[in-house]
Amino acid sequence: MSGRRWTVGRLDGWKVLVLLALSNLPTFQLLAQHISIGPQVAFGDYREVSSDLHYTGSGIGAQATLEWKKFSADVVLTKVKYKPAKGAAATTDFDASEVDVRLRYYIAGPVSGELGFLNRKADPEFEAQSVGAVTAGARMAYLLGPGVRMALRGGLMFGAKYSGGGTTSGVGALQLGLGLTVDALKGRLRVTGDYGFQRFSRETDDGSGALPAPIQQSLGRIGFAIAF
Repeated sequence: MSGRRWTVGRLDGWKVLVLLALSNLPTFQLLAQHISIGPQVAFGDYREVSSDLHYTGSGIGAQATLEWKKFSADVVLTKVKYKPAKGAAATTDFDASEVDVRLRYYIAGPVSGELGFLNRKADPEFEAQSVGAVTAGARMAYLLGPGVRMALRGGLMFGAKYSGGGTTSGVGALQLGLGLTVDALKGRLRVTGDYGFQRFSRETDDGSGALPAPIQQSLGRIGFAIAF
């Protein structure tokens, strides 16, 4: 069990490397970049194994976006307090702290390629699954009107590791997202909103054969960001 906890936890080192890399870019590059950062309110729905283990909750978050030429990056932090949903078999609250890092490269038209990682930690640890995975996919961005932008993204999650064990096939974990941004104050202030869906088709084996133990989360966030 300690080996599995270490596997999930080692993604924390990735977070440090990414943040150090972003903070140590040369000054002449920073002058050409666009940066936005701001707080968010989050609302979540979490299900595990079956709809009987169903939780809902709310919490806080923050998002930072960095853009430079054809490259961009999002760092999204979220902490949600989950409570058993009405009528569910679950009985204990838990906190879910999530880090989602996405690096993008513009390809053509509205399309960008994405690569990143996801790390979600549950506390208490075994009330729900802590999970870490590498993410890869695509993002499509559209200008709906002056200062109004919409983005659609989707992709797969690879190498998923769970605190309680289990495996997922190469295409058994996916994520989808929808985002909306509205500029105000000549682009210095942005109202942000996004919705994300994750599903891990996890399987466990107690020696009698593989058993389905899926994990699913829907997460909505609303907030604002200051751009400079």
